[in-house]
Amino acid sequence: MPAAKSRKGARAADPGSGGDRIGALPDEILHRVLAFLPAQQAVRTCVLARRWIHLWKHATGLRIVGADGKAAAPFEEVREFVDSFLILRGSSPLETFEVKVAGAAVDVRHLRLWVRYGMMCNVQELRLKVIGNAPALLRLKDPALASKHLTRLELRGLVFNNDFLDFSRCPELQDLKIKDCCFIHVERISSQSLKHLVITRGIFNLSSRTRIHTANLGSLELLVTEGRAPVLERMPLLDSAIVAIMGNSDCCSRCNNGDCGDESCKGCIRNDTLSVLLHGISQVKTFTLVAGAETFIFRRDLKWCPTFSQLETLELTEHDVHALSCILEHSPILESLNLYFLEFDKGFKAKVKMSGRFNPTELPSTISPHLKRVKVRCGTVDKRVLKVLKFLSTLNISFSFRGKKKKRKAGDKSSTT
Repeated sequence: MPAAKSRKGARAADPGSGGDRIGALPDEILHRVLAFLPAQQAVRTCVLARRWIHLWKHATGLRIVGADGKAAAPFEEVREFVDSFLILRGSSPLETFEVKVAGAAVDVRHLRLWVRYGMMCNVQELRLKVIGNAPALLRLKDPALASKHLTRLELRGLVFNNDFLDFSRCPELQDLKIKDCCFIHVERISSQSLKHLVITRGIFNLSSRTRIHTANLGSLELLVTEGRAPVLERMPLLDSAIVAIMGNSDCCSRCNNGDCGDESCKGCIRNDTLSVLLHGISQVKTFTLVAGAETFIFRRDLKWCPTFSQLETLELTEHDVHALSCILEHSPILESLNLYFLEFDKGFKAKVKMSGRFNPTELPSTISPHLKRVKVRCGTVDKRVLKVLKFLSTLNISFSFRGKKKKRKAGDKSSTT
């Protein structure tokens, strides 16, 4: 039989010769293999053989990272290389484009040109990360992204202007991750297509609130470390939400309802604002709330507490009995309640684990008849925990204690009772 024709772009290799097996792969596969390499290594493959001279230009991914492929690349060391690399590469389509740089003076003008290049190549996944203590400032005249192909975006170490996070011109964007970024100039984050949003260690404005408008969102993770918590607008399709308010700008030691009467208090909310967090996510199915003891922003929202008509799993770190009672009374189909009372300075270790015992038919009429599980995790059973347990006992929920077992030393005799 005649020998089978080799696939396009591939050279036949003698199976017994131990020859160039990688070179025998078709160009389409090599383009994907090269996408995993840092750009500095990918371009060096041009010296392997004549066939490899231009393969790197058509790699489906481009990574501007450190030489090891993991760490950030020093910006000053790679700036000229990247500028030349992009010119020589041309406009071959990109599936992924990662820029991970570090340095004391990252020039945002170059970052903007690199991102624009990715948009020109119809990139689908873009990762832009500035590592270090000097975030890159997106200047006020920098426009929002515009792409019909972008589906996933990761941003880190940036100070945004008011326009950059308007994704109305990115109709296919579904996943957005933002870490270690500053939102003090951002009035609104908006997208009609977004399905998953993660904001971790976000710094927000101290005197005004950013609004998050993502009506089709399916999952939300929000960790605010400084500034006022953003206003969450209506998210009717939300399946899960994790909201953590760790900063002190939404805290007040003098008042629990959010208006202590001191006009200079930047943490309080004036009476003309109704809901910040809860109304927007009232259709969520799984909700985790992490807040400090003095964070009243969520307790103030409870004045206009919505009905969590879809909520099945609730996780709280609040010791506030009123807050717990209010949410329980407004969660008609709740199935699982998990309470975590852990101390940050003790490593969030749960030394005590408790499981609630109850008969669903004996629960008050104000509590979900679908409730199946109640669990409490804490470092120690202090007065605050006891207060919560006492409240739960009024709902006919009792607890069995299970402390952390100590490891028995070798030679210890077991005891019987």
